[in-house]
Amino acid sequence: MPLPSHASIGTAVATRRVRLGLRQRDLAAAAGVSETTIRNIEAGRIGGRPTKWPLVEQALRWAPGSFEALREGRQPLEISGHDAPEDEEWTMRLPTRIREEITGYELFDSAVVDVSGGLRLIVLAVETEAPPHDRTARRLRIQRWEDVRSRLNSLSDH
Repeated sequence: MPLPSHASIGTAVATRRVRLGLRQRDLAAAAGVSETTIRNIEAGRIGGRPTKWPLVEQALRWAPGSFEALREGRQPLEISGHDAPEDEEWTMRLPTRIREEITGYELFDSAVVDVSGGLRLIVLAVETEAPPHDRTARRLRIQRWEDVRSRLNSLSDH
């Protein structure tokens, strides 16, 4: 069972990843770690591999020691100087209805699916309830999302 501090690290990593517009596989590639490592971190199972933390911190554009800060209940320090768009910049281009739907919720994950006819679906999953601290409940939420992503991917025109 993950420790509460590990669950908060996982939630922070997932939220940051989505805000950067990355999928788990994108973050894994950027960090030079396996997608399983990212999945485990986001699920609060960060265990005995702190050697991977700096790699993930860097890929998330967090300062070194951000995982430790999160574990101690502090916020990670974001590294500036990257050309990532500010949250307000891209959200202001969204339709008002969508902006209202995502305001006040934590981002859980995202999916991008290319469908026929030059269309692309961009799906944001937001957590409308606090992330569960219970490992089983967290796994169930992740599994539900994975099922939805699988169905979305079946729409793809590979």
